[in-house]
Amino acid sequence: MQMPRCWRVFSRHAGARFEVASDAARAYELLDVMDVQQQERMQQLGSRFVLNDEAHARFYRDLARQGVAEGYAVISALVCDEGIVATTLGVRYGATYYLLRIGHAGKQWANCSPGLLVTERTMAALHAQGVRRFDLSIGNHDYKRRFGAEPVPLTDVSVALSWRGLPYVLRDHAAQGLRRHPRLAAFAARAMGKGTR
Repeated sequence: MQMPRCWRVFSRHAGARFEVASDAARAYELLDVMDVQQQERMQQLGSRFVLNDEAHARFYRDLARQGVAEGYAVISALVCDEGIVATTLGVRYGATYYLLRIGHAGKQWANCSPGLLVTERTMAALHAQGVRRFDLSIGNHDYKRRFGAEPVPLTDVSVALSWRGLPYVLRDHAAQGLRRHPRLAAFAARAMGKGTR
C-alpha cells in the first residue's frame, strides 16, 4: 500500500522514471553512483565500506559488462532530472532474482523511500518477465518483511582443495566457533585491535 504513494511522491520530480540498464556503459554509470551512495551511508553508520575498492569494483564492473549483455545482471535505478536517486544490482537465474546491492541518495529523498521503491519497481519489472522468486539477500531487515520475505537458514562451508587451503579452513572454523561465544568473540576482536562495532 505504501509503494503507490511513494511512486506518486517521486513522480512529482521532473523527469522521474524507473530504468533498467540495457548496456554496460549505463550499468557502469549506475554502479559509480551506487558506490558513492553506499559509501556515504556506511560512513554515516561508522562502518567500513570495501565494495568500491579495486578488487570489488573490478568484480562488479565485470559482472555488469558480461551480465547485462547476457541478461543475468540486473542494474536498475530511480532517475529524475536532479540525478540518480536510487540503484539496485542483482542477478537473475531462471525464475529467481538475487538482490545483491541497494544504494540511495539519502535522507533528502526519505519522503519517497527510494530504496524500497527501486526494489519494488525492479521486482515488478522482473515479475512481468516471469521471475517468481526474489531473494533479498542476508540480513533480517524490516523492509524485507514489508515485501513478505521469509527467512531461510544459511550456513558457511569451507573445504580445503589442497594443503595450501588448510590454514584458511582452520581460520574459518575458528571464526565460526567464536560466533557461538559472543564474549570470547569480543575479547578476540579487542585483542586483534578490531574493536566491537
